Amino acid sequence: MAISWRYNPFGHRRTAAQLDLWQSLSGFLLALFLWFHLLLVASILLGKEAMTWVAATMEGAFLSPSGEGYPVVVSLIAVVVSLLVLVHAALAMRKLPASWQQYRQLREYRKLVRHRDTGQWIIQAVTGVIILVLVPAHLFTMFAVPETIGPEGSSQRIVAGDFWVLYLPLLLAAELHGAIGCYRLAVKWNLFPSRDPASTRRRLQRLKLVISSAFILIGLLTLITFIRIGMA
Repeated sequence: MAISWRYNPFGHRRTAAQLDLWQSLSGFLLALFLWFHLLLVASILLGKEAMTWVAATMEGAFLSPSGEGYPVVVSLIAVVVSLLVLVHAALAMRKLPASWQQYRQLREYRKLVRHRDTGQWIIQAVTGVIILVLVPAHLFTMFAVPETIGPEGSSQRIVAGDFWVLYLPLLLAAELHGAIGCYRLAVKWNLFPSRDPASTRRRLQRLKLVISSAFILIGLLTLITFIRIGMA
């Protein structure tokens, strides 16, 4: 019996849907980690002692007989997050223009159709590229010198090491990317069914704006606090 190798559009659509699902799940996990990570780092706003306690807890100090913890835990987290970023980036890049012609078509479509979600997709694509360029340096630092995760070490890295040049654009790009991504995820998978989809989208847009603005503000205050400590 001969085997037919004809193209199966339904199989292709099923594979595309599965990849979209994995892209959504990986993006959602990264967004949760981003916000949780920022809140932990923002403990510096409560004082050096608060951040020292948070850092020690994350390193498992309560499991260490000496109370010093295990900095390798931070290294392992950096490895897991790096792998998740690579998976998400590989899945997301399927949607980006692969040639100048495709980019020009997208630009013409954007001019023709003034759709808010299309504009946000473009912002998400641009911020995604920025994150992919900047985040490896941050994750490598967390992997290589996890023992410096604390008020003094972080402040010196930001000021003396000029890492604020890295963290500032990374903060803005990551928060915009994460908030827009969660909004698009909710719309794409219809997580909030409604008889009035347009009204639901408007509410989600407002929620997205509140979330991104709040975390950017927290991030900026945190960065300023580290700079003040590092310059003291």
